[in-house]
Amino acid sequence: MCGICGYVGTSRPEVIPRMCAAMAHRGPDDEGIWFDQDQQVGLGHRRLSIIDVSAAGHQPMSNEDGSVWISYNGEVYDFKAQRDELAGRGHVFSSETDTEVLVHLYEEKGPDFLGELNGMFALAVWDSRRRQLLLARDHAGVKPLYYWQSDGRLFFASEIKALLRVPELPRELNRRRIPEMLTFLWVPGEQTLLRGVMKLAPGHCLIWKDGDVTLKRWFSLTYEPDESVSEDEWTERVRETSVRAARRQMVADVPVGVLLSGGLDSSSIVAGVRSAYPDRRIDCYNARIDAADNTRDAFVDDYPYARQVADTLGLNLKSFVLRPDVMSMLPKMVYHLDEPDADPAVFPSYLIAKTARQDGTKVLLAGTGGDELFFGYSSHLAYRLYERFGWVPRWLSGPALALAAAASSAVMGAQSRPARNLRKFRRGLLCGGLDRHMALVEFSVANDRLSLYDGQLTSELDLPEKPPACMMQYFRAFDGRGELNRHSDVLIQTFLAAHNFLYIDKSSMAASVEVRVPFMDMELMRLCAKLPERTKLRGTTTKHVLKKAMEAYLPAEILYRRKTGFVAPLRKWMADDLAPLIGELLSPDRLRARGLFNPAAVQRIVEQHRQNKADHAYLIYALIVLEIWLQTFVDRPGEKVGI
Repeated sequence: MCGICGYVGTSRPEVIPRMCAAMAHRGPDDEGIWFDQDQQVGLGHRRLSIIDVSAAGHQPMSNEDGSVWISYNGEVYDFKAQRDELAGRGHVFSSETDTEVLVHLYEEKGPDFLGELNGMFALAVWDSRRRQLLLARDHAGVKPLYYWQSDGRLFFASEIKALLRVPELPRELNRRRIPEMLTFLWVPGEQTLLRGVMKLAPGHCLIWKDGDVTLKRWFSLTYEPDESVSEDEWTERVRETSVRAARRQMVADVPVGVLLSGGLDSSSIVAGVRSAYPDRRIDCYNARIDAADNTRDAFVDDYPYARQVADTLGLNLKSFVLRPDVMSMLPKMVYHLDEPDADPAVFPSYLIAKTARQDGTKVLLAGTGGDELFFGYSSHLAYRLYERFGWVPRWLSGPALALAAAASSAVMGAQSRPARNLRKFRRGLLCGGLDRHMALVEFSVANDRLSLYDGQLTSELDLPEKPPACMMQYFRAFDGRGELNRHSDVLIQTFLAAHNFLYIDKSSMAASVEVRVPFMDMELMRLCAKLPERTKLRGTTTKHVLKKAMEAYLPAEILYRRKTGFVAPLRKWMADDLAPLIGELLSPDRLRARGLFNPAAVQRIVEQHRQNKADHAYLIYALIVLEIWLQTFVDRPGEKVGI
């Protein structure tokens, strides 16, 4: 795991040390710089040594004659087998790294070598013979890669703060993306909230040649459910493939641990690791929510389940009580995330990584992605219920659900889980297609968002709101069969790539720790695309086939308990820790000076939330995060701010 950066189409070697310095946390073990003034190209690298920790792994790295140079962030898990094959064809190696394998694969196949990779990565390859630069991002978008182009020049980096070390890059807010930030808590697709700064899409590559840029999709997943295979056979295939994926992702020359929440996904990962390595010491890390912080959000304490998994599998579990100083940590997390992301899960993610690093663990495995592959979200259940309620007229079911939601709000408060779920389910019931997907994944209501915009901003936006173009593109480009599969495919390209993987990568790398996600193993993803939908969601049992597969390793009370998720007590923090921050950052004077939101409307939603008349927790938190992000990346060139 590392940080990469560089440029092409200009001679700017002086910016590379500054770009590397901005990402020192991504690679505290080594720094490398290479540039060619004549060819107008430069590459930078910060190294976190994971495989072949010797000096032989120094990057940027080249082939024997210096015609191909690479700066690479990530891991390719089956590189040893590929190395042996390349050596058999006459390639000579001077290191034990996967980086050198990529160089020689590129020599043989050019950009088509990407299809040979099973891993997570962001990379830059300069081909001096073709005089072209290749940028690429892994198939699922686990690793980030940003770029900015102007007048034939192109700059790129693993983090936006590194790009902002290029003086001429404008720090302008991409105002048209604000509704997406408030809708999802993050910005999907290729654009960011900095105008002109782009994200390379998951499974895509970019080729720069003679000042022109070409984007190409190199990976896509086809969903072809195979009904000819028995459920017992599917269960066995899932079990065997999961163990192989876990074994592959344990490759490292440094200690590897596991994030263990006690939920099905992380427990399945560690079960696969234990099956592959029955005698190895396995360190697992767990964060607990302080009981005093769990009065509003009513989360289940996962620790007893994590403890049970550890005892069952013989794991070394290390747990701590999560009680961060949210006020002081929030600016730091906004700085490290690069993009505004209003999910408070970033706090436990960072603190677990920090704890692991202090413990000497450089690599962690996480269960992220299991819900998307095996239908684990409440939104998957909602789709199934919509199918069953299809015979009920909407004029009858809509008002009935509205009444139920109102009753739940009156009895338990608008912020109670039942009331929130009923409101969301009703919104999805009353529409279809992409609008239904949007209703189930949004974190705020359109009317609430519309009421917030300042008059000037309203005139610039395309209102009334429509689904983002990137969401429509992913929805229409779905290749295969099944609405549940389509829902998951869009989630993988948006919720995972632009949100979950973003905050996991940035928060863990802030502590100089690499996080790997075995559920995104290429073999496992392709297997899941062949599973019939009924094997993944059986009645109201989510992730059915995964649970059956793991019965060989895990007790039933772990496999079949209610899903809780990796969360933080936001509503409690909003009432206590963050209350002064809300008053300061969302004050009428501050809002008027920023010129984006109507002060009276903002104060109205804050007051409604305070009185428990509405649940605006995530919307208010998004406004706070956005303001801190503006101070960090627009008012300043990617520098930490104090509040």
